[in-house]
Order: sequence, then structure tokens, then C-alpha cells
Amino acid sequence: MIVCPRCGKENQDHYKFCLGCGAELPRDAAHAPKSFTAPTPPAGAPGPAPGSAPMMGAPPMGGGPMGGGMGGGMGGGMGGGMGGAPMGAPPMGGPAPQGSGVMPTPAAPGGGGDTIACGSCGAINNKNFKFCGTCGSTLGGSAPAIPAVQAPPAAPMTGTRRGSLVLIRPDGSEGDTFPLGETTMVGRETGGLFASDSYLSPRHATLAFGPGGLMVTDEASLNGVYIRIAADVATEVPDGSIFRVGQEIIRFERLKNQPLRDGVEAMGSPSANYVGRICLLVGRETTGNCYPVPVGGMHLGRERGDILFPEDGYVSGLHARLHDEGGKMMLTDVGSSNGTFVRLGAARIVAAGSLILMGQQLFRVEY
Repeated sequence: MIVCPRCGKENQDHYKFCLGCGAELPRDAAHAPKSFTAPTPPAGAPGPAPGSAPMMGAPPMGGGPMGGGMGGGMGGGMGGGMGGAPMGAPPMGGPAPQGSGVMPTPAAPGGGGDTIACGSCGAINNKNFKFCGTCGSTLGGSAPAIPAVQAPPAAPMTGTRRGSLVLIRPDGSEGDTFPLGETTMVGRETGGLFASDSYLSPRHATLAFGPGGLMVTDEASLNGVYIRIAADVATEVPDGSIFRVGQEIIRFERLKNQPLRDGVEAMGSPSANYVGRICLLVGRETTGNCYPVPVGGMHLGRERGDILFPEDGYVSGLHARLHDEGGKMMLTDVGSSNGTFVRLGAARIVAAGSLILMGQQLFRVEY
């Protein structure tokens, strides 16, 4: 039996996905690798309902003191030196296509002989199972299966080919290439590289070529579009800006003067030596730990700095610095292995060779 590391349910040895929660099962339960970040839904798992996507955020932290490390556990040593593991798109598994030669999973015992066929891969399962043991898709259970009405996929691009998005795999190697036309829509509706990424909105971003180059526009997506900033170059992060180091999603907030009420000044802790704070985003409208940013700035890292993320192997030993310059808050990547990403606000021109993070996939822009 294989015990699901997420929900603890026992599954038969030949199952690839948990029948209790749909998570991908380890092939060798005794030597299953331990994840240092919040689990990402496997590529074969069903995506969210049309028009929605799960909220990305930093995994909930343990709430230790500043600089003491939140969550604890892994410490240093990921990749040696400054770096962690190379960051890229997560491994894309996905269900086996029809006619691929993969044998369907036989029905598990104990169901009284009542079975149901998976609508995605055709595997036979016990009718009481919630998820297919072969591909992880949601089963119809005892209710009759109703075929879903599939909307026609959005046209991935219009006009002649002008460039491409090159997928960067977790090991740093190049993956598939997605063509870019004069105007290209990116999202789950586009299919291809984007169909199985449940952190992408159906219509996530638009990439359009103009006189100045490639214009990237976030189409009000839930999880946003992130652009990697250049190393050792200070980049302004205005009040409310969101940026990403490793798997940590962080928002900067500038301190504001409390308004008077009936001529009375609100009481609070002294803030003369602070210019703002950073907060970890852990849900749709939920923040985790928040930390004040002193006038002299602060460093973020996995092993060294004022704020540590010891469990996140994608954060370098010393990763980034926040500092004030002339009343503006600046963010500088200090030579990290996996880079620092700033969430796109207004539409902007992206230079050739830039790295764009959308959902859980990293792309290099070429044109």
C-alpha cells in the first residue's frame, strides 16, 4: 500500500494518484522526497472551474522572530554557495492520452462490483472513489456522468509569427517553444503548455508586438505576471507592489500617517525608524507574517539576512535587498541563483531575453 503524504489515505501500489485527495503518489513511499514548498497541483489533476484559478502565495510560515527563520527545517546547503535549486516550470506529468498504450487501472476491491469509467483516461474505478487512480481526474461517483460542454479554445495568436516563449525547465534546460504572433493570448484556454497549469487564469495575459517591442498586459489574472529584474540593478517597488523571491510572494506597504479623529491622534508603536513593511501573501485575501522595513533597508535570504526563509530551497543564501533611495523603495537582486521577480502592474514593454513567470511556469522571451 502507498500512504498519501498529503491526506494519509492508503492506496494500492499500482495507483498513481490518491483516491482521497487526488494528489500524485510517490513511486517509492519509503524514499519519497520531501517537498519544501506548498504542494503544486500535479499536471494531471483537474483544473479549477472555468473562470477561476487557485491563489498562489507563500506557504504558511511558523512565525518566528525576525531573522530567525519561519517554519524551520531545511536550513542551508541547497545547491551550495549562494544558490538553491534552479527554478523553472514544475515537471509536467499529465494523464496518458488515449491510445498511448497505458493499461487502465482495474477496479479496486470492496465496491461490490460497481465500477465507473474515468471520463479523462478511460480507466475503470470503484464507483465510490472520488478521483481516478490512474490520472487523478474527478470521477462522477454514483451520480450519472454528464458530459461537459467544452468551449472552443481561444486562438493562441494572430498574424505572422514574430517571436516565441521558451519554457525553462526546473533543471535550467530549455523545454517546449510557444509561438508568438502579432497578438497572442496566454492562459489555460490557449491549451498546449498552459492547459494543465491550474495557477493560470483562463485568459491570463496578452502579448502584443508594437513599435517599441513586445508589450505584455496582465488580463486581470488572479495570480499575475512576474518579470525577473536584472541582478545588482535597483528597481523601484511603489507602495502596494508585489514581488517574489523563490516561492515567497511578498507585498511592500509604505507606512502612512494615521488620520486624526475628532482632533485625537491614534496611539501606536514608534515608527520613526521605519519606512514601510513587507507581508507574506498566503491566500486570496490572507497575509502571513509582516516585518517592518527600517530606514537603512534589509536583506532577504535563506541563510543570511534580516528575514530568512530556511525552508524554501529556491531562495539563495543571500537573495535580495530592500532599501530606500531618495524617498523611493528600491529592490535589488544581489546575485541570486533563481532571480527576483516583480509582479506586473500596468502594461509594459519587455525586452528580448527577459524571463517571465506565469502561473508555475518560467519562460524566456525571444524575438
